[in-house]
Amino acid sequence: MTEPVIDTYATIFDIQSFSINDGPGIRTTVFFKGCPLSCLWCHNPESHTTGVQLMYHSNLCTHCMQCVGACAQGVHGMRDVNGRLMHTVDSTLCIGSGECLKVCCYHALSLVGQRVSSDQVAQRILKDSRYFTVSEERGGVTFSGGEPMLHVPFILELVKKIPGIHICMETSGYAGRKAFEEVMPVVDLFLFDYKVTDAELHRRLCGADNTMILENLEYLYEQGKDIILRLPLIPSVNDTDEHFDGIAGIMKRYPRILRAEIMPYHTYGLAKSGELGLEPSALLPRQGATDEMVDTWLEKLAERGCTKVCRS
Repeated sequence: MTEPVIDTYATIFDIQSFSINDGPGIRTTVFFKGCPLSCLWCHNPESHTTGVQLMYHSNLCTHCMQCVGACAQGVHGMRDVNGRLMHTVDSTLCIGSGECLKVCCYHALSLVGQRVSSDQVAQRILKDSRYFTVSEERGGVTFSGGEPMLHVPFILELVKKIPGIHICMETSGYAGRKAFEEVMPVVDLFLFDYKVTDAELHRRLCGADNTMILENLEYLYEQGKDIILRLPLIPSVNDTDEHFDGIAGIMKRYPRILRAEIMPYHTYGLAKSGELGLEPSALLPRQGATDEMVDTWLEKLAERGCTKVCRS
């Protein structure tokens, strides 16, 4: 399990302006690195670890081999394929020095992850803040990842520097109660994932069962926090009657939940896994979820009395 970061610096892998799917209005989304779960379908596999990682974009590589000589760690190598020397990458040896990037003229290599201070992130957010009020719904900032709940000390320091801005927390719910107690007063809206109903299946697919997740959902609800339930739709993985029953049970048990949003699976994570040198799970579909699949979920949930459900 990735441990929380106890300082006012954090490693992020992106800050995205003009986000319209990460909470109400126009938002700036900060993507943190590090996650305690390992969901097989994750569309941000570069977020799993807290460290900087090397990505190899093979479609841009000309196999010039300049990187081989530039890297002292032996990350880059060559092998013969039908009489042609081909580039190989062992990402496990990478220390993130970036020396190989300096000699790659074709942008086939990149580093994902940047260590930033709360001041740096605050300046970026404030630069975007003029756009938060131009839409009908008030926008703001969304903390995502990875799991932003690993970075509560950083977030608490950051929000002091962006007063008056609406704050969303997109979370798996898998974090200690103390972290939620500390961050809850500064968060206006929780985007709370509900991935799989069966605890053992959740453990197999995500690396841990959902007991703590459900306890934290109940806690936030009892504290009167605004919550949107987010439902990843993974074809042939979590589209089961048991899961539909579980979603319906949560929506009935916690009627003040604002709504549930269906998040159709897409295949972006498969390509990124390959670029990181990771092997995607054989359980994952190689095609994204279709509109028809979303319609089926809406119908199944409507049959169970769920009316506050929409597609993301």
